[in-house]
Amino acid sequence: MQPFKGNGTNPTLFQPCPSDCTCWGIFYFTKMSEFFKRDELKFKGRARQINSFLGLIRRRNITPTDIDGIIDYNGKAFVILEGKHTDAELPKGQRMALENLANAILDGNKRVVVIVFRHYIHDVNEDIIVSKQPVSELYYHRKWCKTTVQKNVLEVIEMFENHCDNNNFKI
Repeated sequence: MQPFKGNGTNPTLFQPCPSDCTCWGIFYFTKMSEFFKRDELKFKGRARQINSFLGLIRRRNITPTDIDGIIDYNGKAFVILEGKHTDAELPKGQRMALENLANAILDGNKRVVVIVFRHYIHDVNEDIIVSKQPVSELYYHRKWCKTTVQKNVLEVIEMFENHCDNNNFKI
């Protein structure tokens, strides 16, 4: 993939990695907020494409999984979002990957919550407004719990942020 280039005064969308970078020369994003509104889907047409993991079966028969969203509070805390249609189950491998990722974050003395939300939008051409979707379960402090009170994604995120603030964990 070739990077988009600036005109000398505007920042580029992609920049080559610094020579001392350890990411194998993969390009990284910079200053995307100057190009797009922050809470919009950037490339809607591309988002509708399916990422095929064909050919990526790895050791012990493991395969890649996806995560629907991550909020990164400057490396100090993370909200991991995973959405499922109606009553679709979180597959065992994906559940394990989310647990392992969250546990690794906790092992680094950071805060994390995994939020599983449900949506009931059957029309694949209709957008899912994640903030308004009901939360069905959480992974928090190394355990899964089903929600007992109806909360949407935004409400649970705000609860997590408030909990961090109230426990002197600055995010």
